Amino acid sequence: TLDGPVVTEIRGLLTPPPSREMRVKSEYIHHKEIKGALGVKLIGNGLEKVMAGTPVMVVGEYDEEEDIKEEVMSDLSRLQDKLSTDKKGVMVQASTLGALEALLQFLREETKPPIPVSAIGIGTIHKRDVTKISIMNEKGCPEYATVLAFDVPVERDAREHANDVNVRIFTADIIYHLFDQFTRFMEQLTEKRREDAAGIAVFPSIVKILPQHVFNQKDPIIVGVEVVEGILKVGTPLCVPALGGLTVGVVTSIECNGREQETAKKGSSVAIKIVNETNPTITYGRQFDASHSLYSQLSRASIDALKLHFKDKLENEDWRLVVKLKKVFGII
Repeated sequence: TLDGPVVTEIRGLLTPPPSREMRVKSEYIHHKEIKGALGVKLIGNGLEKVMAGTPVMVVGEYDEEEDIKEEVMSDLSRLQDKLSTDKKGVMVQASTLGALEALLQFLREETKPPIPVSAIGIGTIHKRDVTKISIMNEKGCPEYATVLAFDVPVERDAREHANDVNVRIFTADIIYHLFDQFTRFMEQLTEKRREDAAGIAVFPSIVKILPQHVFNQKDPIIVGVEVVEGILKVGTPLCVPALGGLTVGVVTSIECNGREQETAKKGSSVAIKIVNETNPTITYGRQFDASHSLYSQLSRASIDALKLHFKDKLENEDWRLVVKLKKVFGII
């Protein structure tokens, strides 16, 4: 077992009738001794937690019990590093020790990024297993309140309990299918979190107004701009640090060659519409003009949201711009 070797006295040796498989229910034949090779069921005390795939050895008359125990555990000891778990991660359950080893190796070495594992087990998924992994919800990692069940059955009350405590159980008899299910779930979760954070996250940008392309000076202000640095997105609040942080407004649309788009990257020349609901009287040419660059108005909360949900959407130079703007706005 995962807790150590089990030493017990065999109380029964059972085999199915001839031409019957072990899995087919029927009257078993009892034996006093068995010679290999033959599938056999063992009856004994303390075998409830024994893992499929681990060796069974007989302690002979002249054998040292401690030596036999050490040999029985040698396979498991060899796998200790592979069976080690993380503080935060999914639960992995497999039908045998070998299957568990293969799944853990796949999740940790062949997936990009690796999928952390906080709990492992062999055999049927029980209600207690669901309860165990549900703690990930309390730890603030609901995505890891998940059981990856490889070629094992799931008890009905375990599924019902999973629905009650917001735990997902993915089952498959092929490792890649299990991975695909979890990956799809993570992609959907990531997209939802990005949608929820879209109103907080502000992408870094510095834009220069093109004076020959001023289409409307007053709310809504419509001007042509060049993105000097960073990424300009619809929804970005713009300000003028050189004028004491004057808030110009929020970008409500970006247009290039007659087509609307959500973003404009460094080097792009686009037309943008700016709306200022709190100060609709702000006017281009009066409070600010083309001599003033417009900056994305960052905050501590917006930077944290970028790091948490949009880290892969920014290049290294964009993150350097974030650092630069932190100094501009005095963000610690």
